[in-house]
Amino acid sequence: MTALPATHPGEAAATTPAPLAVIVTRADGRVARIGPITGPGVAGAIHASLTRATTIPEKADASAEIARFDAAEPHLPLLDAEVDTVLELMDDTEQGVEAPFPNLWDRLVAQHGLTVADALMRVALAARRKDNRPPARHPSRSRADERFEHALREVLMEHIGPGGTSPAALDDTVTSIRRLAEAWARSRPLHTPGS
Repeated sequence: MTALPATHPGEAAATTPAPLAVIVTRADGRVARIGPITGPGVAGAIHASLTRATTIPEKADASAEIARFDAAEPHLPLLDAEVDTVLELMDDTEQGVEAPFPNLWDRLVAQHGLTVADALMRVALAARRKDNRPPARHPSRSRADERFEHALREVLMEHIGPGGTSPAALDDTVTSIRRLAEAWARSRPLHTPGS
C-alpha cells in the first residue's frame, strides 16, 4: 500500500493500493510482466491461474510472483473480454495463441476464467474462418498450403483448446497431419479429364 500524505495536521493519511504486476519467469529464463493490475485480488487470481498445476512443460517449468508495477519495464497489458481484442492479438508473435507462455489463451483464462476465454476464442475463430474464405480464383500451391495449415491449426485449437497443448505439440500435430494428407494424396490414382 502506498500512503498518501495527510491533507490536514492530525488527520490520518489516506491509502491507495500501488499498482501491481505478475512477473512470470519462463522455462527458458526470459521474463514476462503483466500489468498494471490495480487490485491485489485480481493479481492473486492471475497468479493462481498462471501457477496452477499442469502437464504442459513450458507452463510447468515457469514460475510467477506478484510484485509492484514498474513503469520502466515492458508489460503485457490486461486483456478486455472482447472478441476484437482476441482477433487483434491471436497471431501476434509476442502475445498470440502460439506465443510463449503466458500467451493470449493463458492470460484470458487467468483474467476472465475458462468459460469466458473459451467462448471468446470460439467466436474469434469462427469469425476468422468466415473472413478467410479462399478467393474464387485458383491460388498457388504454397498459398493453398498456408491456408490449409492455418485452418487446421484453428480446428485443432477449437476442439482441444489452446490451453490444452503447447505450441510445440501443436506444431508436431500439424506436421503429422500434413504428412498423412500428403501420403494419402500420393496414394490416390491420377485421373485425366474424361477418364
